[in-house]
Formats: sequence, structure tokens, C-alpha cells
Amino acid sequence: MENVKITEFGEVSVPVMPKKNWDKKLSAVKENGIRIADKWRAQGHAFIVEILAPREVCGGQPIPLAAAKIELNWQIGVKLKMVESARDMITGAHMLDSLNPIFPKVLASIIEGQGLYEYGIGEFFLLYGKFEQKYRLSRGKDTRAKMANLINGNTCYMKAYEDRGKTRLEPLPYAVRNILSHVGNNPNMLDAEGNDLRASIELLRTWVR
Repeated sequence: MENVKITEFGEVSVPVMPKKNWDKKLSAVKENGIRIADKWRAQGHAFIVEILAPREVCGGQPIPLAAAKIELNWQIGVKLKMVESARDMITGAHMLDSLNPIFPKVLASIIEGQGLYEYGIGEFFLLYGKFEQKYRLSRGKDTRAKMANLINGNTCYMKAYEDRGKTRLEPLPYAVRNILSHVGNNPNMLDAEGNDLRASIELLRTWVR
């Protein structure tokens, strides 16, 4: 019997707005956001924190939570709406018994406008490979030398790296690559906030263009 492959597809209708209309809508959003930010600032706040959690839970189950830090700028109005949507999504996932512990953290990171640390690792290695391919680098020491040359002494893009009891400054992406490739037997660590990874990705994006 011949194999039959059955597929499905979905459709969505997305209105396309002329730029003039889009700019007008965005202007209204900014004005509203500034009013909200000014209100919080008048109350003595430097920022606000929203906890992402299900709206209701089944008793006896551990519930993953996440905090989203929202700055007092024009984006606050949109981000507060995103918080409400995130809570609905977390509630739905909990109801379906599919609430992954990382889910609230991912949503919080998106609301804050931060890069997704856990999902940036794949992009980092992809860009690292493209970098070596672009400059035809096949040895680690050649990659290190090329990166050092491009950084040109800018200490913002260097990281202290310990190797065999000695510590020296290495190009940030090179150090990050070594740390990620030798997790478990490496005394060096990335910062918990993910800044090392984010900065490395931005550098590599610039270099491979």
C-alpha cells in the first residue's frame, strides 16, 4: 500500500496599516504610556514589578512564578497589557497540566525586553560557526587572535578566564564558547543575568554581517 502523508495548515489574517496610520496609533500609545509612567513616578516609584502566575490553581501543586520588572517609560502601558495576557497563558498551561517551570521566566524576559538566555545558546554557536567560516579559521588560537584584533583592546568585550591556574583576559565570545563547551569541569562561569552571552551574540552578529 502506498504511504500517504496527511498534512494540515493554518491561516491568519493580519491587517497591514499604512505607515502614517501606524505612526498615529503608536503616538497615542506613547502618550498613554507616558501618562501611566508619570502617575507611578508621582507615587515615588522608580519602576514596578509584576508577578506572573496563574489566576487560579489546583491545591497541592507547586506553581512556578516569575517577576517582570517594568521601567517607567512610554512602554509601560503595552507591557501591563502583556502581563495580563501572560497570566492568561500561564493559567491555561496550568489547566492543561503543561506548565513548564521555564514558561513564566520566558514571558517575563519578553515583557522586560531582555534576550532569552536559555534560548540564546543555540544562536551563539550558530554565529560562532559563521564567524569561523567567514574568516576561514580552523584552530582555536586563530579564532582567539582574530577576535582580539577586532576588539582592539576594548576591555568591555574582554573576560577574565582562568586556565591551568593562570588568569588572563580573553575575547568575550571566545571565553563564552569555552565555558559553554566545558560545563562541569570548568572553573569559569557566565554571569547569572546572561549579559556575557547577550554581548557575545551582539558582537558576533556585527562581525558576520
